[in-house]
Amino acid sequence: MTITLISASFLGLLLVYLSYNVSKNRLRAKVDLGTGDDEGLLAASRAQGNLIEYGPMGLILVGLLEYSRVSWYLVLGVAVALVVGRYMHGLTLGKFEGKNPFRFYGTLLTWLSILVASIAGLLKGYGLM
Repeated sequence: MTITLISASFLGLLLVYLSYNVSKNRLRAKVDLGTGDDEGLLAASRAQGNLIEYGPMGLILVGLLEYSRVSWYLVLGVAVALVVGRYMHGLTLGKFEGKNPFRFYGTLLTWLSILVASIAGLLKGYGLM
């Protein structure tokens, strides 16, 4: 379960940073609950929320694939895509005027990692892998 442990640790560090960023923006904007009308707080809150929404499912799939002894390369590839995708998205959300390529590709990497892991899990579960 080494790949899962390392992936979860990287995502845990990201969560602490994003949570700190929300708190810092709450103090600056003087908003206790919600985001008020503050764009910076909204961006910080959504960056944290997106990690919370996608990170756990990705980690569960990585862990189950690793536990099921699916190819080490596949598990590592899925884990790297998940972690890199979440970092790209989380660290750049709200930092660009207009389109944010890091957010786009971070989301794409996250979705692809979950899609590939889900398909691999189904194949493994049905004995086809």
